[in-house]
Order: sequence, then structure tokens, then C-alpha cells
Amino acid sequence: MKKFRCTVTRTDEYIIELDEKVLDEEWMKNFAEYMYSFNTLEEHAEHIAQYQARLGSDYVFIEGYGYVKRNGELPYGSEDFDSKGNWLPEDQRRQPAEGINIVIVNEDSDCEVETEELE
Repeated sequence: MKKFRCTVTRTDEYIIELDEKVLDEEWMKNFAEYMYSFNTLEEHAEHIAQYQARLGSDYVFIEGYGYVKRNGELPYGSEDFDSKGNWLPEDQRRQPAEGINIVIVNEDSDCEVETEELE
């Protein structure tokens, strides 16, 4: 059986917008108590960017943050429709997390792949 080591390189770029009036000191304390002990908005931005890069926009719910907007809008899914395909009333749809938006600058669909045959 032949084996190959493949190193895939891609570049994604995001602007993570965090409203410090919403993600304030009290919010940070509550988040750290139940999720991760992040102390700065920069740590939150890094975590959200990694989540976006790893899972993409199909996973709109980010644990600890909620349903996060992409480019100012919440990507809607099947949970936002009734069994007949009609929109649920606004108050029954998933609601976006306050104070968080991911601006997708670039998600690299072209990847560089370095391949090395292993013995």
C-alpha cells in the first residue's frame, strides 16, 4: 500500500467585530466561569476566528456565544422553518448573539498541497 504525507495550506481572513458594551466585564466573568478563562476580547476574537476557519458558516452556533452573524446577517437553517417550509414567526426563529459579527474577508477555496510519498 502506498502512503503519502500531504500538507495542505490555505489562508482565511476574518474581521471579528465584538461590541465591548455587550461583551463587558460582567459578560467576560460569566463566560470564564462556564466556558474558557479568556481575559481579553482579543482571546475571544482568536477563538471565534478559529471556529469559523475549522467549521465554516454551516455551523452558525458557537458554543458559549450563541448564533453568530456572518457579514451582518444570521445564516438561517432548517430550524427557522416549520414542517411545511414556511418561515417561523420571528420570535420562534434562532436569534443572533448580541455584539458579535464575523466579517468574512477571504475563505481560501484554493489550497496549496505539498505531497511526499512515504516508504
